[in-house]
Amino acid sequence: MPLGFSISEAHLMGYLINNAPSPINRLIKVFGLKNSTLTSILNRLEKKALLERKISPRDRRSFEIQLTKRGENTAYELYHITRKLEDDILKTVSTGEINSLRSLAKKIEKIV
Repeated sequence: MPLGFSISEAHLMGYLINNAPSPINRLIKVFGLKNSTLTSILNRLEKKALLERKISPRDRRSFEIQLTKRGENTAYELYHITRKLEDDILKTVSTGEINSLRSLAKKIEKIV
């Protein structure tokens, strides 16, 4: 991934652009990650000052995650880089190849 981020980190940041503040439990459900895996991702991004954890005003026993201003800027930058990459990929593959990939992804999804 560009800028030294993992795919999971980039996806999480992209999600938070439109869905923050977000409770940790929701992030676990949305991304299908183990609690320990999500905690590791959150720790890395928090260490880079890209997100912050705040006690939920609705449930003082849980935390909500939101991007910092720096995190928002980085997330948008990652989004634009990813869009360009996707556009470049789409220029090199045919509609048939895209349909085959979708079909394969659906088959894999049923198994998983």
